[in-house]
Amino acid sequence: MKFQRVPNLASIVIGAYNASRHIEETLDSLIHQTYPHIEIIVVNDGSTDNTDLIIQQWVQKHRNHPVIRENRFVYHQLPYNIGFSGAFTTGYFLARGEFIATQAADDISHPERIEKQVRFLQENTNFCLCGTSIAWFEDGNFEKQYVLDFVKYGYENIAGIYMSGGHCVCHGTLMMRGSLFDLLGGLERYPRGTETVSEDMYFITRYVLTGYSVENLPEILYYYRRYPEQRTQQ
Repeated sequence: MKFQRVPNLASIVIGAYNASRHIEETLDSLIHQTYPHIEIIVVNDGSTDNTDLIIQQWVQKHRNHPVIRENRFVYHQLPYNIGFSGAFTTGYFLARGEFIATQAADDISHPERIEKQVRFLQENTNFCLCGTSIAWFEDGNFEKQYVLDFVKYGYENIAGIYMSGGHCVCHGTLMMRGSLFDLLGGLERYPRGTETVSEDMYFITRYVLTGYSVENLPEILYYYRRYPEQRTQQ
């Protein structure tokens, strides 16, 4: 029987590995979204720091918020670290929403991010994926932001970039229709020790090459945190 997704619900998936320094701020940016129909899914990817404790304390602090009170917060601990692709794909499988959004455990979403992406997909039924413009900031200095100019706009332009081996949609900003994930699945996993930061690029490329339309909203709705220990900097 086909999986029945919850209409209008936006499932926000976070893959978290040793994210204790930033996960609380990330979750705060999601629980304050202007779009009310959300669920938050955190997959703890075998963290060895106190990520688990920070998340548990955050849940207790916000226990009266509708997302927590109505069981729209899902926390799944993996027994050991399976990597970026495995953690996010696990979260995608747990998502119940008509829409599935991605969020890195150390980044921040604009309060109107989910509302504007849902609206775009509702009003543009020929599109299946939607990213946004993005700014970056140095850890501890959120007030000083810089626009990341690798993000491009217009489906034909975006599709051409991916077809030529390029990359122009930030995975952390991505929202897709849940039905598309049900059809095409999640991120490819690589043998341990051979993972690269390109899993997200290949994921989006596969969707684009299959013929599904993607657009980036021109507004900055996502803030990428830079610090030496993060995965992409490594």
